[in-house]
Amino acid sequence: MTFRARILAASSLTPFVSSLIAIALAFLVGGLFLEARGKDAIEAHRILFERGLGDRDGLTETFKQMAPLLIVSGGLLISLRAGVWNIGIDGQFMVGALMAGVTGAALAGDLSRWLMLVAAAVMGFAGGLLWATPPALLRVRWGLNEIITTLMMNYVALNLTSWLVKGPARDKTRVAPETKKIPIADRLPAIPGTEVHVGLIVGVVVVVLVAVLFRSTVIGYMLNVLGRNPRAAVHAGLPVGRLTAMALLLSAGFAGLAGANDVLGVQGFFKANWDPGYGFTAFVLVYLARLNPAWLPPFVFFFSFLLIGGDSMPRRADVPTYYVEMLEGLMLIFFAAVVYFERLYAPGRRPLTEADETTQSGVPSGSLSPGHPQGPSSVLGDPS
Repeated sequence: MTFRARILAASSLTPFVSSLIAIALAFLVGGLFLEARGKDAIEAHRILFERGLGDRDGLTETFKQMAPLLIVSGGLLISLRAGVWNIGIDGQFMVGALMAGVTGAALAGDLSRWLMLVAAAVMGFAGGLLWATPPALLRVRWGLNEIITTLMMNYVALNLTSWLVKGPARDKTRVAPETKKIPIADRLPAIPGTEVHVGLIVGVVVVVLVAVLFRSTVIGYMLNVLGRNPRAAVHAGLPVGRLTAMALLLSAGFAGLAGANDVLGVQGFFKANWDPGYGFTAFVLVYLARLNPAWLPPFVFFFSFLLIGGDSMPRRADVPTYYVEMLEGLMLIFFAAVVYFERLYAPGRRPLTEADETTQSGVPSGSLSPGHPQGPSSVLGDPS
């Protein structure tokens, strides 16, 4: 291997290493925080790793946790690569989960197991997609910022699903407000030789499809152009409005499918005020993976064991219940810092000025349609 080839190979791993540095710094600061509160940071982190990775049960729960996170993160990656900020993941997840739970319980026993599961999954995908339709229309038709509209739809979804499960969709035979249970025999089966349901395979398939979308299709190429340089997309005559709506709706649909995955594979029903909060976690995951589908699975595995192990830490190590969420926030902060230094000191690179963008795209800076923010792809560089 020539010296130039070695340099190129090393530079291609720089983003991945930078993400690992952000994770390490987050754990370091988190440990200092625990020590400052009089806790044993080493023991707390030992419990974290032991619960998530130390035995068969922990690994099983970690792999189960991976399924919805893979689906949610794969969908979110589509929107972020296109420069569309879907902040409404949690609301779309809940609507999809409720629709899948109601559909599955209604069809269980009347259809074969796999037909019922497919129908419930389709309804979950449709639920998430439909919930993102108003923000998509507002963005494309009137240029309203989707960050605000999708965020507000989260609160509507939380209250609407809570009302439905306490009223029209409630199982009258249960004391707690929840939908009718899907029988265990009709839920997602386990992968042969494991106790992990096949929803994990669905998650892997979703990530593979997203990778194929951006690597091998014209639509994926157009979404990339839109996310990396919206002005160039306008100048090239790409259907910016339709691409924007497509990215947002696909992202929302996969969030709904993740909700269906959790209901059909683990919960078996939808209960009031259930919100696992995968939205924020998915943002951390996608950014640490640098919007690269190939890097999603290892980071999803890491975060899954983090969530599973974090459930035991408050009881066994007497640490705050919000500690894992704090770690996620620290990872984003340090990720932003390492990206800044990476771009600052990378040889031959410098931040583009507005004049550079205008020269490269051939479109004046004011010609872009309103409401289209700069996409994360243009900030992180080429994620392929």
